[in-house]
Amino acid sequence: MNPKETVKTIGSILLTKILFSPLGLVAVGIVLLLIVLPVFMSMASKGENFNLEDPDSNLSALSGAAGGAYCAPDGELNEALWDEQLASAGVFSGMGDVFQEVAEERGIDPVLMAAIALHETARGTSSAVVDKNNPGGLMGADGLMVFDSLEAGIASMGLTLHNRIIQDGLVTIADLGSVYAPIGAGNDPTNLNAHWVPNVTKVVSSLGGLTMNCTTSTGEFAQPVPNVTVNSNYGVRIDPFTGAISNHAGVDFACSEPDLIYAAKEGRVVFAEYPTQSGLNTYGNVVVIEHENKLFSLYAHLSQIDVAVGQEVSQLEPVGECGTTGRSTGDHLHFEIHTGSLFGTRVNPMPYLEGEPEE
Repeated sequence: MNPKETVKTIGSILLTKILFSPLGLVAVGIVLLLIVLPVFMSMASKGENFNLEDPDSNLSALSGAAGGAYCAPDGELNEALWDEQLASAGVFSGMGDVFQEVAEERGIDPVLMAAIALHETARGTSSAVVDKNNPGGLMGADGLMVFDSLEAGIASMGLTLHNRIIQDGLVTIADLGSVYAPIGAGNDPTNLNAHWVPNVTKVVSSLGGLTMNCTTSTGEFAQPVPNVTVNSNYGVRIDPFTGAISNHAGVDFACSEPDLIYAAKEGRVVFAEYPTQSGLNTYGNVVVIEHENKLFSLYAHLSQIDVAVGQEVSQLEPVGECGTTGRSTGDHLHFEIHTGSLFGTRVNPMPYLEGEPEE
C-alpha cells in the first residue's frame, strides 16, 4: 500500500467517526497533522531513503554485503571453517589449496568460488564432478563439459568466474545467479533456480563469509538481512490484518525462506522458541539476543531457529531462517530493538543499525 492509499484508508476510518461524533472533524485534523504526516516526515528525515511514492521499494541507507552474503569479519579466509567444510565435501576433500591458488590467479574470491562449486555439485558428490571433473556446471556445445582432471576443471571454473566477475562486473551472488541459474529459464520448469542465490549464500556463510567485493556495516549493529529492503517501518501504520490504525513496534525486512537471518550484534541468546504467552505468540518462531548496555535485538517469524538459549553468538552469526510463522502475511523478518529488559521498551531499530541510537 503506497502512502496515498494509506492516508486514504486512514481518512476512511476517521470519516466513520465523524458520522457518530460532532468532534470527529477535529479528530481528523489532529490525527493527520500530528500523527500521520510527522511519521512520514520522520521516515524521510532519518536517512532511511524512504520512498513516499513506492514504499515497497524502500532501501535503507546502510551498506551491506554483496549479493546477500556477509563478509568474513576480518576480511580474511576462515581457515578452520574452510578446512572443515571441504573435508566432508566428496571429491573436494584435500582440494582447498587448489581453489585458493586458482582464485588468487584469477583475482576472485575463493569463498565465493568454492561455495558455487559446493552448491553445483551437491557438495562434491554429483556425477558431473565425480565422472566429468566439472565442478562448476560448465556447459559446452555437447552439454556438460568433461575435464581430464579435477584440477583442470577447477581451473576452467576459475577462468569462467573471472570473466563473469572481473570482465562483466557480476560481483554479487545475485548477479552471478542471473547467469548460472536464471529464474524463469525454459529448462527449469519446477523453478529450482529460485533457490540458487539463497543456497549459495548459505554455503558462503558456512565457509565464514566473503573475503572480496563486500563491506561490513558501518554502525554498531549490522544488518540482520543483507542488502536490506524495508517493507514496513517502525511507527504508526495500517494493520495488515484489521485495517485499523496501529503502532508497529519494529521494522519489517524483506527476505524469503530459507534465507539466513544474522545476529545484528554479538551477545547472548536469551529467548529462542515459539511463544505460547498471549501477546507474544504473534511473533511465531522468535529469537532474542541480549547485548551490552541492556539492549536486546529480536528476530521474529523465523521458519527455523538455529540457536539455543544461553548460547553466545558473534555479530553476523546465523540465528535462524526467514519465514512467516506467527501473525504474518508472508515471508519477512520482523526486527525489534528493546531497551532496559527482555520484551521491554521497543524503540526504532533503524538509528541503531545506522550507528546513531536514539536517546
